[in-house]
Amino acid sequence: MDLQLKDKTILVTAASRGLGFGAAKALAQEEANVIICGRTETSLKEAVSKLGERAEYVVADVSKQEDVKSLVGYVKENSSTLDGLFVNAGGPPPGTFSKVSDEDWRKGFDLTLMSAIWLTRESMPLLKKSDSPAILYSTSISVKQPIDNLLLSNAIRPAVIGMMRTLAGEIGSEGVRVNAILPGYIYTDRVEQLMASNKEAMSSLEARIPLGRMGTPAEFGAVCTFLLSPLASYVHGALLLIDGGLYQGTM
Repeated sequence: MDLQLKDKTILVTAASRGLGFGAAKALAQEEANVIICGRTETSLKEAVSKLGERAEYVVADVSKQEDVKSLVGYVKENSSTLDGLFVNAGGPPPGTFSKVSDEDWRKGFDLTLMSAIWLTRESMPLLKKSDSPAILYSTSISVKQPIDNLLLSNAIRPAVIGMMRTLAGEIGSEGVRVNAILPGYIYTDRVEQLMASNKEAMSSLEARIPLGRMGTPAEFGAVCTFLLSPLASYVHGALLLIDGGLYQGTM
């Protein structure tokens, strides 16, 4: 199926590896022009070499407002429009209420919520120049079901959803679509490292997932790519789980 993304320009943040890279790879395979960012140039160079000639990178930490401004400034200098924005920043560190400090809260707030605000604000003028603009926020299944030991994610990610749903009403008439994707357990390199020494825990986790396994970055990327494509032109303000059926609530 042609997703009509050829020659579209998509900005994918925190994409040198993991879920961000999975989304960037799927977009590049659809012949979109992909701009990725991350904090480490070595990792970004390696990622771009895998993504191919349609990919380029900018070193930027999205938890810092000035970096976000520089990142979007680069996009503006090198492209007349921006057709898609994939807002991704990884997850805040784990911890329980008694262990999370005020500084942890501040860092988690900037990484998870403020990065989404800054990226959206800075990118909006460019997105409005596109004939099929879309923003996709990468959050977590934790906005539906809190996860033990992930207090910061459980508390802050729902704020991103609140912003997205509000934006859907505010800018829908301007043609800019906004959606959020809620991944469950996706088998990234990081998960592999964490689970390598505890096969029993991994088996127990997969037994809770109705499909009986974790998802892959490629599966995650495929869904993201569709939601950012013109073919999803009537999907707006939606929260889409990609979790193998793990979340079983009705809402």
